[in-house]
Amino acid sequence: MDSGARTLGGRAITIVLAVVVVVGLVIGDSAPQDRVNAIGSRIKCPVCQGEAIGDSPSETARAMMEIVAEKVTAGETDAQIVDYFTARYGNGILLDPPFSGSTLVVWLLPALAVAGGVWMILSRKRQPAPRGSEHG
Repeated sequence: MDSGARTLGGRAITIVLAVVVVVGLVIGDSAPQDRVNAIGSRIKCPVCQGEAIGDSPSETARAMMEIVAEKVTAGETDAQIVDYFTARYGNGILLDPPFSGSTLVVWLLPALAVAGGVWMILSRKRQPAPRGSEHG
């Protein structure tokens, strides 16, 4: 078997394995505990500093994770569960707030900061460099 055929065979096997993995991820059902963990990673612990309830050791976060698990077991969708917590705590409970009226500042501030930085760099480049004193 020459190296060209071996390379072609290796590529074909790689493509087939990649397709199997992608199809398995798309078709396969996630376990309820995976859903609980995924939802818990999106909700901020109200007593911790910027930590998800899934990662927090606080009693409040554990209680909230139990509520998430109960709601997953009851068959509620992810959106329904997230809505349950936002109805009680507001959008501030989400680690990734939605792009809407009160959170526009959170989303736009980094872009404005980058734009301001680029503007400062470009405006400095346009100014002529200061000349040194001439010795004459």
